[in-house]
Amino acid sequence: MKIPKEITIAIVFIIILALFIWGYNFLKGLDILKKDCSYYALYNSIEGLKQSSSIFLNGIEIGRVGKIDFSKNDYRRIIVELKIDKKYLIPVSSIAEIYSADIMGNRAIRIILSNEKEYYKEGDTLISQVEADLKEQVSAQVLPLKIKAENLIKSIDSMVVAVRSILDPNTRYNISTSIASLRKTLSSIEHSAVILDTLVASEKYALVRIISNIESISYNFQKNNDLINNIIANLSSITDTLRKANISSVIYNAQQSLARANNILEKIEKGKGTLGLLVHNEELYFQLEKSARDLDKLLKDIRENPKRYVHFSIFDFGKTVILDENTQNKKKYNKNIPDSTSYINVESDTTLVYRVQIRSSKKQIINEEEFKGIKDVKVFFHNNRYKYTVGKFYNKHDADSLRKNIIHLFPDAFVVKTKGENFYY
Repeated sequence: MKIPKEITIAIVFIIILALFIWGYNFLKGLDILKKDCSYYALYNSIEGLKQSSSIFLNGIEIGRVGKIDFSKNDYRRIIVELKIDKKYLIPVSSIAEIYSADIMGNRAIRIILSNEKEYYKEGDTLISQVEADLKEQVSAQVLPLKIKAENLIKSIDSMVVAVRSILDPNTRYNISTSIASLRKTLSSIEHSAVILDTLVASEKYALVRIISNIESISYNFQKNNDLINNIIANLSSITDTLRKANISSVIYNAQQSLARANNILEKIEKGKGTLGLLVHNEELYFQLEKSARDLDKLLKDIRENPKRYVHFSIFDFGKTVILDENTQNKKKYNKNIPDSTSYINVESDTTLVYRVQIRSSKKQIINEEEFKGIKDVKVFFHNNRYKYTVGKFYNKHDADSLRKNIIHLFPDAFVVKTKGENFYY
């Protein structure tokens, strides 16, 4: 049976149309002969993703992007159909991430598998994620550098403004003056270095001798090293002995002794006891001193003129020795020759008297508080200064005793010699 020509043309046309449809879908990435599973993912932005873009799993293409459309309920969300080969199972919680597939910026989807044991079913919605594109990554890397560069430019600008404000004419003049002074200083240092070099050259032999002496000293130290070690050992032994000694007991006893001494001094300060009366009663002190001096004069007079007190001698030579206030031999006379002067009791200009100087000043002291309660202060004008003294003694020992008693009031007090109204040296 012969097939009509019209039917043959129709069959060929249908075959060509089917091939065209298949080829067109294949070029779009849809293989109508291949059975795929459809999954979905929601994105806020697909960032250049196109229909038929590849879907990769660990670098292997496992499907292509199907239909892309807005969500019916929210136009801010985009639904992307993921057509994945049926033989690939996608675990639950896996992520469908849009990323840049090449340096040209073409976008694709890669599946990031989870560790779940359950798998998505056909028609389920995967977790979506969008990787930053190259521009965003470069911007993210460059942004800190940009910020630092801007801050650096601001700092440089501020520094330039500050330098411009500092380097005014006066400042430049001061800087030039400072540089000139620095040049002079360096010249002086250079000159000093030349002088020092000359000095070292001229005193070379002296320096050699000094170094030699130092070497000799170090040699002596080295030679007497054993002796030095013995000295150090002895010092260590002494310190060990002191450490073992009952220092606390000694300190305690010393504190007790000081406390008793303070108690005695406090009583003396209050005028209690004989010593306290002597310290605070100057009249009593001077009376005792006068009594001692009179007793000394009496004893010397007894030695010189025993016949006044004991008439024992058979012969009377008629000579009598008169003593002055210093218990010195003043005059010898014959009793047969009348003389109206039996002794001298008046201080003359030639009588040597010891006093204790307590103060000295260029101007006369009017305030008696400067003398801290001491009465009968005698003033002398000597070498254009007023010199204030206390006491009147005919031997230095008594004057020094008074100085020791008042040394706590006048630490600089000292004994002086006077004759009449004048200092005597």
